[in-house]
Amino acid sequence: MRETLNLWIKEACIVCLCAIMGVAALAVTYFISNDCMREHVWESAIILHNEGLGAYFWQDVEETKLDIYTDGLMINVSYTETKDGVRDILLGTHVEVDGRNPMDSLYEMAVLANDDYTVKNYGRYWHGYQVLLRPLLCFFNYSDILQINMILQLLLVFGFVALLAGTEERVYIVPFLGMYVFLCPVSLAGSLQYSSCFYIMMSALTVLFIWRERLTDTGRNILFLLTGVLTAYFDFLTYPFITLGAPLIACLAFDLRRWPANRKHMWKNILLYTVSWGIGYVGMWSSKWVIASVFTGENIIYDAFGAIAYRSGYFTEKHSYYDTLKLNLSVCNGKVILPVFICVSVCIAAFRIKRHIRIERRLFTALGAILFVSLYPFFWYLFTKDHSCCHSYFTWRELGISVFGVLTAGVMGIRAFGEKGENG
Repeated sequence: MRETLNLWIKEACIVCLCAIMGVAALAVTYFISNDCMREHVWESAIILHNEGLGAYFWQDVEETKLDIYTDGLMINVSYTETKDGVRDILLGTHVEVDGRNPMDSLYEMAVLANDDYTVKNYGRYWHGYQVLLRPLLCFFNYSDILQINMILQLLLVFGFVALLAGTEERVYIVPFLGMYVFLCPVSLAGSLQYSSCFYIMMSALTVLFIWRERLTDTGRNILFLLTGVLTAYFDFLTYPFITLGAPLIACLAFDLRRWPANRKHMWKNILLYTVSWGIGYVGMWSSKWVIASVFTGENIIYDAFGAIAYRSGYFTEKHSYYDTLKLNLSVCNGKVILPVFICVSVCIAAFRIKRHIRIERRLFTALGAILFVSLYPFFWYLFTKDHSCCHSYFTWRELGISVFGVLTAGVMGIRAFGEKGENG
């Protein structure tokens, strides 16, 4: 217990340091002059305006819906500067014209030169994407950045597959690609808003695989902590739990040999890794509220708690948990059911042939743990009913955890049958 307490104290200190570094990174970014971005922001505003809100990569295919609203907000925030630099850095200032959405307001300001606007704040988020987006806008417009985004995502995916292919862990290529296809690659690459969690998840998966033999339990805790920190810093509450769930499943699968004797140790680590991610995510996010409130005089803490109370759905009761599940499952057309069917089939097969092939008990323990983590999206939807209901067009991607987990469990079972069959 004392060791765990010391770990959490260390993690709290790391979060505080990350918050300071996060503010510093944003401050440095604002040394970039708006003049450097002007031409490419002008081009980007026209591109976004022509796309329009509610755009799809493939018409009427719900999984391919793009978030032009938030992409417009991101460029709007990145381009907006006032005379108060501290507020720009800490409050996510952006322009609003006649109550219009951020994308249309950006078009009015940047293209139509409408200077009759008001400056709004969006201070409860870090808006850490500006650290990358502001420099990119000096050289590229929105379409160019999306092309770069697509290339980087494909390189990450092919690179990770290549890493797996050269080892005995290559069996996990199937679950990984299954999850990637489920997440809808075309819309992942076609919207900046959807990309942050994907990059963070892929970074965590890659580190876990490359360092799987050398990372200690403490090292893994710190990795999950930093994953939570980065998610809070860059993400707009899209599908953040996937940056915890997918790496946690991979960690359990890659380290199967570490759990042969001590089930309690495995479940303890699942809990500790989840708590570490939570400390990073909640700690980093809430530190923004405190810092912004102290240095700007705005009550961001009150604003944040008001948004949490509203978006959780437990104070307004606008949507039921059933509504949330129905909407999120309907977006992906129930495709999550296929891997569940595969896993159930494997379990039935195991039950029928268990007399002929002896499967190690540790495998079933690991499968149980992985399937438990596969339920994480449903916990997320339970605590974010309103948000996940209103924004189901992107929150459905949390179900990628379930797809990855169930397919991983199925592959582990099939591999175990093969190994026992060869030895038997």
